[in-house]
Amino acid sequence: MSDLSDKITEALQKGYHCSQVMMWLSLELRGISDPLMIRAMGGLALGMFSSKTCGTLTGAACTLTSYFPRDEGESEPTAYRAPVNEFVSWFKDQFGALSCQELVENDQGQIQRFCPILMEKCFAKIAEILEANGIDPTQ
Repeated sequence: MSDLSDKITEALQKGYHCSQVMMWLSLELRGISDPLMIRAMGGLALGMFSSKTCGTLTGAACTLTSYFPRDEGESEPTAYRAPVNEFVSWFKDQFGALSCQELVENDQGQIQRFCPILMEKCFAKIAEILEANGIDPTQ
């Protein structure tokens, strides 16, 4: 089992949902503790609890944007748009769907088998995209 897989298992054992796991992995990597952020990410879980857009996907998009700083009063940075778009395109190509319903069909067994692997692949892709954009995922 890889270190990343172990971390995902640890997060799931803490009761975190897919969207929360994506941000928690990033915060852990950066040495940041932010319980409020983790709690807020819970609203994206399980396709926003409606089997819509996958929580790992939306959590990954939030995680990616968290690496692009924005100071109080500054206009929205646009630099994160291309990396997020790249990630979404990769996700669709890799997994064939964007919604929880299509990915796991609301099957609890499928969720337990498929989603940890999905999270691992997605977090590795986040790191790859960040590095390709000159951003250190540990910072």
